[in-house]
Amino acid sequence: MPPKSLPLVRLPPNALIHRFGSPNTSRAGALLKFPKEGWTIAQSSDGKPDTATATATGSEAGKEKQKAEGWAIVGDAEGRKLAVETLLSRHRIHPTSPPPGPFPYISTILASSSTSTSTSDELPSQSSSHKPIRHLAFARPPPTGEFTDFTARYGSLLEEDRLSFRQTLNNLHPPPSADQVERVARLMNIERLLDLPSVSLSSGQTRRARIASALLTQPVLLILEDPMAGLDVSSREEVSRILGQLNGEGGIRIVLVLRAKGGGDMPEWITDVAEVRNGEVWIGSKEDYERSHREEIRRQEAKLQEIENEKGQSQKDTASNDRDDKAPLVKLQDVSVSYGEGTRKVLNNVSWTIKPGEKWHLVGANGSGKTTLLSLILGHHPRSFSLPATSLTLFDKPRRSIPTAVLRQKIGHTSPEIYASFPRGMGLSAYAAVGSGFEGVFSRRNFDEGQKKRILALIDKVKDLLQPASNFAPSPSSPSSIETATKTATGTDVDIISIAKRPFSHFTPPQQGLLLFLRAIVGRPRFLILDEPSQGLDEVIWERCKGILEEEWASEQGREMGVVVVSHYEDEVPWKKGHGKVLKLDQGTATVE
Repeated sequence: MPPKSLPLVRLPPNALIHRFGSPNTSRAGALLKFPKEGWTIAQSSDGKPDTATATATGSEAGKEKQKAEGWAIVGDAEGRKLAVETLLSRHRIHPTSPPPGPFPYISTILASSSTSTSTSDELPSQSSSHKPIRHLAFARPPPTGEFTDFTARYGSLLEEDRLSFRQTLNNLHPPPSADQVERVARLMNIERLLDLPSVSLSSGQTRRARIASALLTQPVLLILEDPMAGLDVSSREEVSRILGQLNGEGGIRIVLVLRAKGGGDMPEWITDVAEVRNGEVWIGSKEDYERSHREEIRRQEAKLQEIENEKGQSQKDTASNDRDDKAPLVKLQDVSVSYGEGTRKVLNNVSWTIKPGEKWHLVGANGSGKTTLLSLILGHHPRSFSLPATSLTLFDKPRRSIPTAVLRQKIGHTSPEIYASFPRGMGLSAYAAVGSGFEGVFSRRNFDEGQKKRILALIDKVKDLLQPASNFAPSPSSPSSIETATKTATGTDVDIISIAKRPFSHFTPPQQGLLLFLRAIVGRPRFLILDEPSQGLDEVIWERCKGILEEEWASEQGREMGVVVVSHYEDEVPWKKGHGKVLKLDQGTATVE
């Protein structure tokens, strides 16, 4: 049995991280530079990795114990990515850590497994069949780059041969016992989801389900990237509590990778922070991290407030002009939707009118009906065609009379599902990806001169945020018309040409999210739906997006744009408090707040 005193991670003082195969060992050429104390992550308290048998009880007793070590990785997107890759042994560490290496406890587990033929319970259960380190990146697209039609979820509910989530868990290797499945489902409060088709789960439910699946593989180190994003407030609190308890009592060390602005955004059980900025790693306590960032956060908020004060009143005045005389963009009247032959009511007599220029914040707990409501408006849901003409009108016409292709041109849309399903195997350039928003398609299209200028003008606004992390040679097969359009729109800016021609798949995940945001607004749509728009984006990227939206709304073309933002975080709404309306869904019933 490996000693319980061995840490999970132990990087030497002043450790430098280099790519495998690189002969460079200098500090100047390092991907990451750790401080003089290095980085050490201790084992969990009891050293028993069987997390599937943990329970959600005993939390009060746990408060009496000393607070367990809990880690968060924060900083810029590239830094967070490199820190995670270091924990996954994807880079070379210099100087070399003394035996048993940079992952002492885990290395001893693996060594014990390779030399032992015993089936004794003294060895950790994952030594022979489980990965001791697991990493969940919830915003990661399909690894094969294929297109996935998420709108098929509605039809899939009618098919009896779809795998349930319980069946998906049973397909893990090795398969967990029925008792383990029930216990981890109870722990994550997803028992009611076990027998639903996996494809029917909402984004928030899917996150909890994936955490449960990871726990069944019994790792000793679990790395979770923004696990609370996409969850409503009560679910965030519950998942945070469960993760904190597992980290302290469940025989597992959990490391959260967060887009935190300060210590106040972190779960209470986090005690230590690794912050990465421009390749420099800072290691310290959560309290020190929060203290060092408090003034910076205040300065940023004060600056944003000043800008909002200057623009807010004029926007509010503009938003109130002539709206009552304009035909609504969206009008739902007593709309109800049920699944399971009427046994599961998702929307219950919902009425909602959205007028030109109005800004709405759509809120509600996970599973409250938000996705179904938006799918009706977007034309994805089969019921949007069969509803009576008076029940659903879009742009002052019955939904059934508007071709879907026309609807896609009138509505801008971005969401975690679009991010996950956007094709990465077709070789689409950034230019083509953004331009696909004119028709709302996922493929190449020809653009007229005005469209070319619009695409490049938007890329120009964010070109500093789209710079590659390393040197990149643009694809020679990219359309030559980019150069002509670039010279017309922005002069001879080589940076714009390089960015526009670079394949979409070569950008970092936050940069891909930024390009898909530009895709949503490129056509200056009359109606814009931003579904959890900041999910997966760095703070600086989302702040830039909000600034671009302000510019759009102040322009002649964007003044009458109707906007719906779906978010569980009030501060993610891209307008000043009091300048929008709130529609709350609660178990399918809608109320205006």
